[in-house]
Amino acid sequence: MSKLILITGASSGLGLSHAIYLTNKGYTVIGTSRNASALDRDELGNRYKRDNKQWKVKQRNEKWETKKKKSLIPSEIEEKLPTLLEKIHYITMDVTSDSSVEEAIKQVQAKAKKLGYDGIDVLINNVGLGFYGSIEELPMAAWEQSFQTNVLGMIRVIKAVVPDMRKRRAGQIINTSSLGGEISIPFQGHYSATKAAVKAFTTSLRMELEPFGIKVSTVLPGDINTSFNKNTVALTQEQNALESIDVQQLIDNLPSSADSPYYDRLKQAWKVIVKNLIESPPPLVVSKKIHKIIKSKHPKVNYKAGDFSQILFSFLIRRLLPDGLTNKFVEKYYGL
Repeated sequence: MSKLILITGASSGLGLSHAIYLTNKGYTVIGTSRNASALDRDELGNRYKRDNKQWKVKQRNEKWETKKKKSLIPSEIEEKLPTLLEKIHYITMDVTSDSSVEEAIKQVQAKAKKLGYDGIDVLINNVGLGFYGSIEELPMAAWEQSFQTNVLGMIRVIKAVVPDMRKRRAGQIINTSSLGGEISIPFQGHYSATKAAVKAFTTSLRMELEPFGIKVSTVLPGDINTSFNKNTVALTQEQNALESIDVQQLIDNLPSSADSPYYDRLKQAWKVIVKNLIESPPPLVVSKKIHKIIKSKHPKVNYKAGDFSQILFSFLIRRLLPDGLTNKFVEKYYGL
C-alpha cells in the first residue's frame, strides 16, 4: 500500500510541487493551506505551470527582459495535471496557531483511518516566508512572524504528529531548511537565521526519534524559482508586483525606501537576487529529491537540492575558507 504524506504549505511553490509530484508517484497526499476552502484547482495549476518554466533574463538598452525558454513539466504530469490536483486532499492549517495545528492533525488522522492508513507516514514541513531588508530596519513584527512561521510553526506540527508515529514506531519527517541557513544572505538575515535554526533542531530531532524508528532529514534547497521567492519582500511592498516574472518590474519595485542608509547596497543586491531567482531551477528538482529521501531505507541527515554551482560553492567555501573570506565572497556574489 502507498504511503500517506502530509505536506504543509502545499498551495504554492515547493509544497504544491511536492504534492503534485508525489501524487503522480502513487502516494496519497494531504496538503495544508491557511484557507483550504478558498483554493481553486485551476489557479493551483497555473501556479505550478508558472514555477516550472525555464526563464532567461537579458539586459537590453539598460532594461531587463524575461524570456520564456520552455516548460520543464514532465509530459506524464502535464497531461493529467487537473486530475492530479483533484486527488490532493486539502485541509486548513495555520502553523502559527496551536489550536489550528491540533485541530488539523486530528482531521488528518481521521482521514487517514478513513482511507485505510494507520496514520501519517511522512510529514514534509514546508511552510516558510521571508522579507527583504536590513536587520536594523526590518520591524520586530517581521522577525517574530518569520520565527513563528519558519521555526516554531514546524515544531508545532512535529509535536502534534510525533506521538502517533512514536506509538506505531514508524514514520518519517522531512524539514525544509535552505542553503541560506548555512551561508548567511545579506538583507535576509532573518531568513538565514530561521533556516539555520531548522537545520540545527532537525539534527537533534533525528537523534531523539531514532530509537522509535522515525526517520528524520533536512532538505536544503538553493535558489528555486517559485512565487514564494517573488514574495520575499518588506511588509510595505505591494504583493501583486512581486508575483510577476517581469524582471524589470521586480527590480523597479525594490522593497526599500530611498532614504534608507542601506539603499544603494539594498538596490544592488536586489538586482542580483531577482535575476538569480527567475533563472533558478524549478521546484521540481526539489520534489525529486524529496521522493529520493522517502524511498531511501537509510536516509541521510541533510540533502541539498537546486543549482549545482550553488551547492558546490556552499560546500567549498564552508570547508576551505575562513569566515572573513567567506563573507567577502558572498558580498561579491551579490555585487556589494
